[in-house]
Amino acid sequence: MRTMAAATRIFPWLIFLGSGLFFALPQAGAAQGDQAATIPVVSDLPMFHDDLGYESLALAIERSVHYLRQLPRGKTFVLCGEDYSADWLSESLLAFQKIIGEKPSPQALTAILKKEFTLCQAKGGNDDNRIFLTGYFEPLFKASMTKTATYHYPLYRKPSDLVTTSDAKDQENKTGRLENGAIVPYFTRAEIDKGWLLAGQELVWLADPVEAFIMHVQGSGQIRLADGSLRRVQFAAKNGHEYRSIGRLLVDRGVMRREEATMPGIVRYLKAHPEEQEAVLHHNDSFVFFRWGDAGAVGPLGSLGEPLTPGRSVALDQDCFPPGSLAFLASRKPKVNAAGEIIGWEPLSRFVLNQDSGSAITGPGRLDLFWGGGSYAEAAAGNMRHLGTLYFLVKKK
Repeated sequence: MRTMAAATRIFPWLIFLGSGLFFALPQAGAAQGDQAATIPVVSDLPMFHDDLGYESLALAIERSVHYLRQLPRGKTFVLCGEDYSADWLSESLLAFQKIIGEKPSPQALTAILKKEFTLCQAKGGNDDNRIFLTGYFEPLFKASMTKTATYHYPLYRKPSDLVTTSDAKDQENKTGRLENGAIVPYFTRAEIDKGWLLAGQELVWLADPVEAFIMHVQGSGQIRLADGSLRRVQFAAKNGHEYRSIGRLLVDRGVMRREEATMPGIVRYLKAHPEEQEAVLHHNDSFVFFRWGDAGAVGPLGSLGEPLTPGRSVALDQDCFPPGSLAFLASRKPKVNAAGEIIGWEPLSRFVLNQDSGSAITGPGRLDLFWGGGSYAEAAAGNMRHLGTLYFLVKKK
């Protein structure tokens, strides 16, 4: 579910997407990034007020630094119109971490960053260069290690016949299966489900096909077994088919308005129309395979191979922006009542780290914010589809 370089606007009815996760270290060579992905700051910067605690920010920074230090020597990235080495990006993060360690006021922090850091704005698809934001979360569902009358919707392991080949001519990887010595498309979601083609490869069983689909969309999650224990499932592979939005399908059919095509809205529709579930879910040919999360893992892994930090980790197009890089995000976040219902929206302003990618997150104008787990995270991720601004920061040379 690697991101692509082509800048493609994602419209609000594509909210039901989330981030696909996999681990890949870029190789040394030409600078990675897009010169056109950012623009110089031409107006007054916002006040750098962070609405989260700096403890979570320090943790997210440490994870980006750990990733950057593993990259090949000589690896460079493009940011704010200049080339920077991975070492420099790492030093830039450590310098910023030292600054916030002093806990300066927003006014003092803004002044320091203007003086010591180069700042630029992500180029969005609007005249004011605002980007389009969505959110994703880590779901938690009850499950069984064996098939039962209640639990009979499987999550599958990566099948042995799934192969990925590198096409040097097209500079892309192709996923499928071998047939008579040639690679052909892998089975679609409908073919896998209807034909029970992966019998014996079940990792765990869920009680609801919609819950299984949500796991596929989010790319990872937690399961609670009958004995009360929790285990994490992690993205392992994808069948190679492009994601087809079921939200857009429902809008095109006229059964749902665009503003209703949020995750909660789609789930409500599927629950209310069980006779349509299979056909709607099978509209999306894309299929995700899972593995057990590492023992003691503190969270789902992003595309950098590092644990994601709730509220801090974002998915961006890694072909546009340096992985692990630091940015400041300004948008809106939900206010919820005791029942977990959204009752309004308030400003969101915080520092974030580019630590993930997703098949729907293409071009410089898209961002997916990881909210973590729990009812608030689910409500925020399922309803977030706002415009916002994103500013990158890197220590001046």
